[in-house]
Amino acid sequence: MAQDADQDRPDRLPGGLRSLIRYRVDNLLSRGTWAVLLWLAGVTTMVVLASSAIMAIFRVTFSGGGDRSWGEDTWQSLLRTIDSGTMAADVGWGPRAIALIVTLSGLLLAGTLIGLIANGVEQRVEQMQRGKNTVVETGHIVILGTSARLPVLIEQLAIADRARRDNVIVVLANREPRELREAAAAHAAGLRSSRLVVRSGETDTVGDLEMVRVQDARAVIVMADDDADNDTGVVKTVLAVGAANGGFDRMPIIVELQEPAMAERLARACGGDVHPVVTTVTIARLTSYFLREPGLRGIVDELMDARGCGIDLVEVPELVGVPFAEIVRRFGAVRPIGLLGTDGVVTLNPNGATAPKEGDRLVMITDHAGPAVPSALSFAAAAAKPAAHHEVATPQPAEHLVVVGWNGLGATLVGSVGQFCSPGSTAEIAFDPELFDVEEIAVPRSENLEVRLTPSPRLTWELNEDPEGGRVTSIVLLAYQRGLTAGEADSRTLLALMLLRQQLEQRSGPRPRVIVELRDAGNVELARRSGADDYIVSDAIAGRIMTQLAEQPERRQVLLSLYAPGEPSLRLITVADLGLSGTICFGDVVAAAQAAGLLAIGWRSGASDGGDVVLDPHVSRTVDLAPDGRLVVID
Repeated sequence: MAQDADQDRPDRLPGGLRSLIRYRVDNLLSRGTWAVLLWLAGVTTMVVLASSAIMAIFRVTFSGGGDRSWGEDTWQSLLRTIDSGTMAADVGWGPRAIALIVTLSGLLLAGTLIGLIANGVEQRVEQMQRGKNTVVETGHIVILGTSARLPVLIEQLAIADRARRDNVIVVLANREPRELREAAAAHAAGLRSSRLVVRSGETDTVGDLEMVRVQDARAVIVMADDDADNDTGVVKTVLAVGAANGGFDRMPIIVELQEPAMAERLARACGGDVHPVVTTVTIARLTSYFLREPGLRGIVDELMDARGCGIDLVEVPELVGVPFAEIVRRFGAVRPIGLLGTDGVVTLNPNGATAPKEGDRLVMITDHAGPAVPSALSFAAAAAKPAAHHEVATPQPAEHLVVVGWNGLGATLVGSVGQFCSPGSTAEIAFDPELFDVEEIAVPRSENLEVRLTPSPRLTWELNEDPEGGRVTSIVLLAYQRGLTAGEADSRTLLALMLLRQQLEQRSGPRPRVIVELRDAGNVELARRSGADDYIVSDAIAGRIMTQLAEQPERRQVLLSLYAPGEPSLRLITVADLGLSGTICFGDVVAAAQAAGLLAIGWRSGASDGGDVVLDPHVSRTVDLAPDGRLVVID
């Protein structure tokens, strides 16, 4: 038993007392910077006291024959520890030897102290770079998560809030802040007066959410990860935001989701301040909307991009009870297009006799240059026949659509086409059977649209091999996303576009429109040069939509109404359709359109989609459109 006890003693440990001392010192130094500073102070004190004690024992002094007290020797030893030049005045080999030892010890201690300070500063800088400091901001926008859409979202938010004196955008994601900053570097020029703050942490942890002061934000945007298979992570983040804020009613929360069913359940569970956005559904609806008429893509881009004109909802109390026909003629710098009632119902291009009630807001197209101030007088006389509707539309022909490729927005795209197409329309889906099974290609049924599935491992669809290829009106190239990066998907899509262009050049008859979906906006110019008539940049559209809702969540209902089948929507007409010609004032265009039951909001020069789009011009501005120019109206 005694032998066992001896084995448990510290001096019996492997390495003996030396290892034990080293172990204790290591534990002391590992406690942090302050522990090391205290250790250095202790060693310095021991060196000074040992020097003064040796001088007292051997009756030597640094004072040169003056004060020979122990206190004076201690002070002189401390000076030589701090300043190596002090020993130059020492006389006698005894004091010189002691001074040399003390000075060398001081140099070692000073070097250790300098290294410690440098290491502490480096650690502090690294800690700051890791993004773990609490944000001291209020009224900022918080973005939770990251994806390929983050740079576009940051740029759009910065441009939309360019009028704010101090606009702050805070990003919290489980990535290194340096990586996030580099990802947004390409759009750094668009930050303008905004500041970007990046923090690293878990988006579904209340502590990390408090670090970015989510409770004091004016809006929160929750982004879906590019590689996520479902919406579980996004839902957990939304619930964590609610826990950090004590509810969901403190600010609008914009949530990017993949599944429409999950979006519906989340909105129902969390209340009206949570606004789910299913980006695949949104992009698909816009794509089908662009199929209705060439040129609509440029107009929608102008409305959605924060750089151009946009949709605003403004409450104008002085116009309560004023007929909408009169309201249209009261504004010279903005274009009223509808009403948003207190019940949340949007009415675009309402009857001219309809008047806003208390609490209703005007839906306007504006350039955000200043507040919408109505004039006391109309800029034009009342239309001769405000209730009349001059039919300028042509019968909608049957749509014969070919979809090449497949992803999450394909089903919604085909379903949306089925809602507005005429009877006798067809849709063929050519997909790669190595990436998708036939059972996965499920599309909604429509009485007017016949759907046919064509498994094809080729990059494109062979027009020349289709006996009905001559009647194809539109071709949509969807970007494959399963198992492919954004660059790989766009490369495959662009190659398919090149092959398709070769086929179209060899084919007689009317050329079908070609719409291409891209994931990277940097490839748009390649798509144009490769023969695309229209293009859809999915990441850019998603970023713009979330920006629009973060600024005014009620815009969601306006956009849904604007793009819904059977509702008043954007259209392109000629000047001749309104009985106008020559150089005309836009105020006259507004009055003539109102007499035809339309709302004129701008024009587009040139028949091709590449023509310049001008929205919300002042009513005093004149325009001389060429015969192929078009007016933009809401019908």
